[in-house]
Amino acid sequence: MVFLKYKVDPADKQGKIAVKLTTTPALPLSDTNANLDLTLSLRIASSTQADRSLTICVDRTVFEVYDPLEGGMDMLSRGAFGRIYNTESSERSISLGHFKVNSVARSNSPDLRDRGCRFITLPGDGSWVEVTHTIGWERIFKYEEKMVKTDLNPGEKFKMAINNDFLGTSWWCWGDMEGELKGKKLHAWHPEPFADPKPSDEFVREENWVLGEEPMLLDFEDATEDAKAIFTIVE
Repeated sequence: MVFLKYKVDPADKQGKIAVKLTTTPALPLSDTNANLDLTLSLRIASSTQADRSLTICVDRTVFEVYDPLEGGMDMLSRGAFGRIYNTESSERSISLGHFKVNSVARSNSPDLRDRGCRFITLPGDGSWVEVTHTIGWERIFKYEEKMVKTDLNPGEKFKMAINNDFLGTSWWCWGDMEGELKGKKLHAWHPEPFADPKPSDEFVREENWVLGEEPMLLDFEDATEDAKAIFTIVE
């Protein structure tokens, strides 16, 4: 998704999340069951609340991992990683898809849990958390219209990168899902231009809600070396 972006005072920033992309180093042509893993590692790089965890909603972001058994289109097909490019020639590339998908929440409830949203908690100690997209040969070429597997050559290198349009979150809050957020209802409201009126403190307290923080106050930085991950085709 393309996140709403607007100017905020840098002094109001609440934290920065560092993100790194790595891939399976080698993909063997001879193995029909070979998988390409795209692993995203993320951590709190800086924060205004030292040692405190925070939780982000990953829906429609580069961090959302789809279960093939659930159906639907994965984030790769929506453009979260762009195309796979040969490191020597941009003319040799593989499309993973780039479709615009209108998502429909499974509930009108203000509680993001009821809507089926997915979350990741980042520890306050700055340790890394990983999420992995795994794709096989069939998925790699599912939407590619020119190249096929037999066009690949042993020794050929390909690169992948994070599409910054999908790097971020539309909702986050302080706390961890298994700690202070356990049993809490996660309200969809968060500060932003043209936001609905903020729920009252009494409502939040009595109904056991947690409100979101302003998404633009949490920065995401692509810390991938040279901004790309490279894998090699082998026999």
